[in-house]
Amino acid sequence: MSINQHAVLAFDCLSRALATGSQQPAAPPPVLDAVANDPSNRQVGQYNFSALSHRMGSNLGKSVYPQRPPAAVPAPPAVQLAPGH
Repeated sequence: MSINQHAVLAFDCLSRALATGSQQPAAPPPVLDAVANDPSNRQVGQYNFSALSHRMGSNLGKSVYPQRPPAAVPAPPAVQLAPGH
């Protein structure tokens, strides 16, 4: 078989040959990082300085209460008065 004067492979034969080949189970992927499959420190309950400093904000080392933004003051209602009032 040829396309534009170039020989091409017969993919139907190749597909049949690959389908009838011995099907061996794939080897498990290598563990690249031993820690990758361990539970996170949140699940185990370990200390995490980054999470603590993010939660406490500027109160870290000053207070036992986390930093919270100031309470929002509600805007006064927009009331339109009738003309002449």
